[in-house]
Amino acid sequence: MKPKAIQRGIESPHAREMGSVPLLRKVSKLRDADPGAGSQSSGESPVMIARRRRMILVWSLVLCLTTVAVVGGFMMFWLRTHGNAKYVASGGYTDAEVRIVSKFVAPGQDEALATVQQALASRDSAQVESLIHLGGATPAEVIDFMAQTETRDGKPISYVWLSSMNVDGLQIEGVLVSYAGKESPVERLAFLTPDDMGIWKVDFDGLARSSRPSWKDLLDGRVDRAQVRVFIAKDEYFNGIYDRDTQWDCFGMVSLESNALLPEGQQLLHGYCKMDSAQAKALAKIFANDVRVHRVTLELFRAPGSDPRQFEIARVLGEEWVLTPKPFDERFN
Repeated sequence: MKPKAIQRGIESPHAREMGSVPLLRKVSKLRDADPGAGSQSSGESPVMIARRRRMILVWSLVLCLTTVAVVGGFMMFWLRTHGNAKYVASGGYTDAEVRIVSKFVAPGQDEALATVQQALASRDSAQVESLIHLGGATPAEVIDFMAQTETRDGKPISYVWLSSMNVDGLQIEGVLVSYAGKESPVERLAFLTPDDMGIWKVDFDGLARSSRPSWKDLLDGRVDRAQVRVFIAKDEYFNGIYDRDTQWDCFGMVSLESNALLPEGQQLLHGYCKMDSAQAKALAKIFANDVRVHRVTLELFRAPGSDPRQFEIARVLGEEWVLTPKPFDERFN
């Protein structure tokens, strides 16, 4: 049986049909206006004025619901692999480069699945360190995350081996993990990479979609800079201090972790980078194919005077949720 390749920007079969995500065109700044101006001079009766106001309210509600649907559609571009889907690497690698030559022997399907199952079930510090790349977390934090995930999403119900992916010269083996969920399965990607001794372990930050500092601190304004893992797509929303489409590239961003902290209809974030900057070139490389939505690791910065959901993309740290030793955008300096 031919293994499935790790893919990007793919919808989940569990997602609701929300429709495709439209490009958001340039939005002009609204001028101040008097909503009641002209109503007396028009000669309309109070009944007609009341009817018009009801229609405005109805259309406002329709617009609000449409916005929620658009954001929901963006969120549902998910990780799921389909049986005969063709692998497309976001960095533009050829098929011959998908499974790269590693100095360590990569695990086969059975070994990869067993490693992920053991890692997710680990509740002992020594076992956690032997099975998981901790990144910036402690063994206690990893154990707490695993326990909270099962409490919230239920136990894992399936593991699907996704074979290899080349990310900036790093070989990654992937396993798609589905949890039972309350209404429908919840999915996470377990990325396996080797340590210096050739032992393949699960990357905790990629699995947890870690952000440091937390999304809560960034969205609440306690910090103005954070490393985040998001879904990203090209966008065209230019407003506020980022109102010039001749100076900035714009991207829509979604994080399932940030969504839980934001009101419905306001969960789509926007990221901006200077045209021709190393960050703009790095993202252009990532989008050099037909895949519309990618997983990336970014460093975001909130500039003074920006809207609450606008951020500057200070660094493109990784073209995936697993970081390589060298930040991805450095190759474009």
